[in-house]
Amino acid sequence: MKLSNLITTIDSQIPIVAIDVLSPEEATIIQWLTTEVMDKLNSPVYFWNLGVSGLEQCLIADDGGLVFKSVETYKKPHNIDPLIYVFEYINNFGGNGVFILGDVHPFVGKNSLQLSWEVLTRVKNLYHRLKPTEKRIVFLGQNIQLHESLLRLIPCCEVPLPSIEQIQDHLESYLLYLQESAGEQEVTFTVSLTIEDKETLARAALGLTLEEISDFLRLTVKERLTSKGIVIDTTVIPLVVEYKTRLLAQMGIELGKPATIPFGGLDLLRDWLQRRRRLFSQEARSLNLPQPKGVLLAGPPGTGKSIVAKNIATILNLPLLQLDIASMLGSLVGESEGNVRRALKTAEAIAPCILWIDEVEKALSANGDTSGVSQRILGNILTFMSECTAGVFVVATCNDPTALPIEFKRKGRFDENFVRPVG
Repeated sequence: MKLSNLITTIDSQIPIVAIDVLSPEEATIIQWLTTEVMDKLNSPVYFWNLGVSGLEQCLIADDGGLVFKSVETYKKPHNIDPLIYVFEYINNFGGNGVFILGDVHPFVGKNSLQLSWEVLTRVKNLYHRLKPTEKRIVFLGQNIQLHESLLRLIPCCEVPLPSIEQIQDHLESYLLYLQESAGEQEVTFTVSLTIEDKETLARAALGLTLEEISDFLRLTVKERLTSKGIVIDTTVIPLVVEYKTRLLAQMGIELGKPATIPFGGLDLLRDWLQRRRRLFSQEARSLNLPQPKGVLLAGPPGTGKSIVAKNIATILNLPLLQLDIASMLGSLVGESEGNVRRALKTAEAIAPCILWIDEVEKALSANGDTSGVSQRILGNILTFMSECTAGVFVVATCNDPTALPIEFKRKGRFDENFVRPVG
């Protein structure tokens, strides 16, 4: 299900839906959902999660902002589980309404250590009991993986990272908002960016959410405020790259630097890359030409696989993302796979780009993994490689190709395999 179909889905007697969204964008989605439901369904919207003391009604203020108002009738007894009570409250609620429940999915999640069978059965009961009513539930959170018994009941949509066009529109509107705010405070606000500069700035921000871009702009404005006012010019472009680098590093994605030393030998690889370089151009994409999937580089430690990976980015003239799968492994069930999926989606949003997975056999080898995490991560990567058409060129390096799963090495997975010999 796509986000654009969410309101139609809610209005077609589907009583429970789920929205998988990155945490920075949750407030934006709540605001959008409130506006859409109030305008198109003429229904009130309510919000609840374990962090609030009660149920809150979502309202849109005169300036377009989101406002929360406590619901007086919602009074949870002390001896009742808050999640159980909110389900009972919704079930007994007399009017119509859309109830946004935040971060409920761990209690009804696939293989989750927090899975509650009582909560799970109540969700299934609510699904059937709310169908003939005008009451709807929206699960909201990050890395939602529902239990098998809910998969065919509850449709889930994932909020994608913004495209270059969406970022450009957001930059225009938010810079105008900041300029008007500065004018109200009698502060000179100058935007010295050409159309080409704005496109470059938007491209540099690819991989960030709109809320993160807003945060960056507010931070930049505060840092640049002087007695002469505020100037936004081309010098903010490297700053947004630095800002994005810090945020992506927390997700296990490093923005690699281009190679400064060319690699020696491997003339076949160099020629192979040069012949395919034009396939990543805008002209090739407009002609719908098939883009290369990637290469597997194998060789013992110290043979220069890393410098070759960096040189590939230089030859193809594409940004380099290094995926550190080890740093994405979490203690909670499903957390590791969710982190990897988000990282792959980020690479897809930044595309065309190089995605470098270093020492891939250590991340995907199932030796000693009794939980099945490695196998599920492998499944996520294989699905991404087969379905992604955005122009993400995967460069996987490994020391011992015999340790890789067979399905990762099968013909057609990579365009070519190259072996870096010793010496």
